[in-house]
Amino acid sequence: MKVTAELLKKQWDSISYHSGGFLRIDTEHPLEWYIGYQSINQKSLLVISDADIGIVDSSKSMVVKRGRRETDNRWTLTFDLLRNEQQGVFMNFCSDIIEYSRTAANSEDALDLVTKRYKQWSRLLEYQRKGLLDENSQKGLIGELIYLRKQLARGMNVLVAIQGWSGPDGGDQDFIYSDGWHEIKAVGVSAATVVISSLEQLDNSNDGELLIMRIDRCAPEKSGAFSLNNMVRTVFELLNDDPDAVGLFEIKLNRYGYIDLPEYAEQRYFYTGSQAYRVDSTFPKLTRNNVPVQAVSAQYSLSIAGLKDWER
Repeated sequence: MKVTAELLKKQWDSISYHSGGFLRIDTEHPLEWYIGYQSINQKSLLVISDADIGIVDSSKSMVVKRGRRETDNRWTLTFDLLRNEQQGVFMNFCSDIIEYSRTAANSEDALDLVTKRYKQWSRLLEYQRKGLLDENSQKGLIGELIYLRKQLARGMNVLVAIQGWSGPDGGDQDFIYSDGWHEIKAVGVSAATVVISSLEQLDNSNDGELLIMRIDRCAPEKSGAFSLNNMVRTVFELLNDDPDAVGLFEIKLNRYGYIDLPEYAEQRYFYTGSQAYRVDSTFPKLTRNNVPVQAVSAQYSLSIAGLKDWER
């Protein structure tokens, strides 16, 4: 039986926190898993194993405690949620870490998978993500990954390529390389406009590039269809097992709000093509230098057809 976030929520709701007890949720897993409460609002996930559990550090979102029971000398590991506003993503974490370690041959291997997956989730939660990426965010990430894949396929140094991906780090533009900056926008194939999210997004003293990626949802059987997880894997394959590039890529994916959850394998997308536009001093953009000082922020739309004079 697959342990889903929805199932966990129902089981947690059935527990009275006053009782202080824990409910076992899976009898077929190599490890024993229980859910309960440490306090009225603090959900807790507990794993029990005969194998020794190594030290696991707590994170900003979860307290992780390792112990050994006096009654039977078995090892315990608890994950206690600290931020109540992250209950939804904590449910996803619990479901995922159980399923991720299910295929292990024994408890030792399962514990290794648990600690590995927890480290990935702790990085994700560190950036205070509140749940799965919505469709627009998934399409946006796909657009950036398509661009990154193209740079790698053209022979760009793998570490330089990942270092230049500045969007996940909070940069105003998505990519900054020696040839300039590049802002990626994912829109549908029939879109007539593109949304610029801020006054800073196209504001740079150097000339840059606006790339419009045509990406749409599609049926799984469509030729050329791919999922977000597929696209991530293609980039990993192009990194040629370079440990520095792989590690940095994983960190940037986490900062974006992504880890390889099965939910990101369900929806399929299709990439039709892209249009590139030169962004220079004549480009029709709003910046802090050309709006009234009273306008402290702005989001605006550009007509794609109206950008023909700047098309590369």
